[in-house]
Amino acid sequence: MGAECNDDGLTRELRDVERDYPGWKVWPAVLGGLVYARRPRTSPPLVVRAVTTDELRQAIETAEAERGLR
Repeated sequence: MGAECNDDGLTRELRDVERDYPGWKVWPAVLGGLVYARRPRTSPPLVVRAVTTDELRQAIETAEAERGLR
């Protein structure tokens, strides 16, 4: 039961990340506790990963800054 609550919280946090960073698609890893984000239609593909959603937000901002997207 505790895992389900955590999963629901993670799902909500990932939706918030997608809302705050339009154009990015986010998902949790099947194993390992990582979260991923990818920006479709970028070349080379732009994919970042992190352990927490807060770290994922930072990784997205860093990736956008490096590519001049923000």
